[in-house]
Amino acid sequence: MLYSDGGARGNPGPAAAAYIALNETGVTVKTDARSLGTSTNNQAEYAALLMALQFAAESGTEEVICYLDSELVVKQLTGEYAVKNLALQKLWHQVQKLRGEFKNISFQNVRRSNPCIARADALVNQVLDAQRQPTPTSFSLCNKTQPALFVHACIRTSNLERSVDFYSRFLGLEVKNRLEIKKTNAEIVFLQNPQHKGCALEIVFYRNQPKQQQQLPSPSVDCYANHIFDHLCFEVADIQKTLAAMKEASLPLSITDVSCRFNETPSSSSVIVFVKDPDGTPIELVECDHGGYS
Repeated sequence: MLYSDGGARGNPGPAAAAYIALNETGVTVKTDARSLGTSTNNQAEYAALLMALQFAAESGTEEVICYLDSELVVKQLTGEYAVKNLALQKLWHQVQKLRGEFKNISFQNVRRSNPCIARADALVNQVLDAQRQPTPTSFSLCNKTQPALFVHACIRTSNLERSVDFYSRFLGLEVKNRLEIKKTNAEIVFLQNPQHKGCALEIVFYRNQPKQQQQLPSPSVDCYANHIFDHLCFEVADIQKTLAAMKEASLPLSITDVSCRFNETPSSSSVIVFVKDPDGTPIELVECDHGGYS
C-alpha cells in the first residue's frame, strides 16, 4: 500500500513530494521525502507517486494499491479525465511505464484526513520548511557567516533641493540624514519611507559638477538600455493620481509611453509606468492590487 502526497507553495513554487509504504499487514516499510525545486501542486502529486512506485518496483513488489488525496491525478490515471497539460502528460507516461512492473495495480482517492496521507503531508511540509531556512554563505564576514543587508541606492543630482522636494512630495520619502563631504565638495541627503523603512535613497550633489545627465548619447526610443543608471522602483497606491500630481507641478518630468499590466494570478495584477525625475533618472512606478509588490 502506497500513500503519496506532493505540494507546492505558490503553485508553481517551492515543491516537495513524499510517500509512505506499508506491507500487507499494515506495517510501515519505507518513508521518503525530497525537494522538487519549483513545481506545481499537480506535478508534485505525480512526482510523489512516481517515487513510491519506483521503490515498490525495486523491492520486487507484485501488487500495489496507490492512495492519493488528489482526485484529479487519480481520475487521470483511471482514464476518467483526459490529461491535457503537457507537463502532466510526461509524468502520466512515466507512471504508465512503471505500471508494467506489477501484476496488479490500482489507484484510489482518499481524503487528506487519512492518517497515512497526513503523515506524507507532514513530511512534505518538513522539506518545504527546511528550504525556507537561511543557508550559510561560502564566505565569512567579520568571522561570522551572514547575509548582506541592502542599505541604500545612490543617484546624483544637479539640484539637491529640487530632488529632495520631488521624492518627498510625490513618493512620500522623508529626509533621514544630511551630510557635508568637504573633501569632494559634495552634499548627501538620505531619504526613506517613514512607515516601512527598508532601503534608503541616497542623493548626491557635487557642487563642482552641477550638471548631471543620466542618459548617454543616441538613446533608444522605447527602452532605458542606454542610461548610465538603470532605474529606481517605487510602489504607489494609485499610479494615475501620482502621475496627475507630477503633471500638475509642471516639473521637467518625462512620462514615457511604456505602460504594462502583468496578470500574476487570475485574481491579481500589477501595473507599471516609467517616468523620469527632473535630472532624468528613470523611475518605475508599480501599482499592485494584491497588497504588495514583493
